[in-house]
Amino acid sequence: MSTITHSAHMDIFQNLAVDLDTEGRYLFLNAIANQLRYPNSHTHYFSCTMLYLFAEANAEAIQEQITRVLLERLIVNRPHPWGLLITFIELIKNPAFKFWNHEFVHCAPEIEKLFQSVAQCCMGQKQAQQVMEGTGAS
Repeated sequence: MSTITHSAHMDIFQNLAVDLDTEGRYLFLNAIANQLRYPNSHTHYFSCTMLYLFAEANAEAIQEQITRVLLERLIVNRPHPWGLLITFIELIKNPAFKFWNHEFVHCAPEIEKLFQSVAQCCMGQKQAQQVMEGTGAS
């Protein structure tokens, strides 16, 4: 991910994520998520872009919206695009993102169970449980 940080095009993506209204940001993030397909450099670039926007977000609302865009695509019937799975797994597994510490993950018991269920489907039950326990999630 370090190859795309602090560049002119990433500044544009960050400004769009911050400056667009909620609906515009939703459409923008969906356009990025549409690029999360099969294994290639294009998918890798947009996966890193989505993760970078999550990590560098200055508001939890942006992080919540990124999570929503990814989650909406994961709760539908399989098959899921490879890039989408890899991006979501990286988001919930990598301690640098502190995903399980965000308030929107624990805002309601139903939401928390949904995240746990999706994590188990993506990673397997044992690995998902280890990730959730390792970061303080119940």
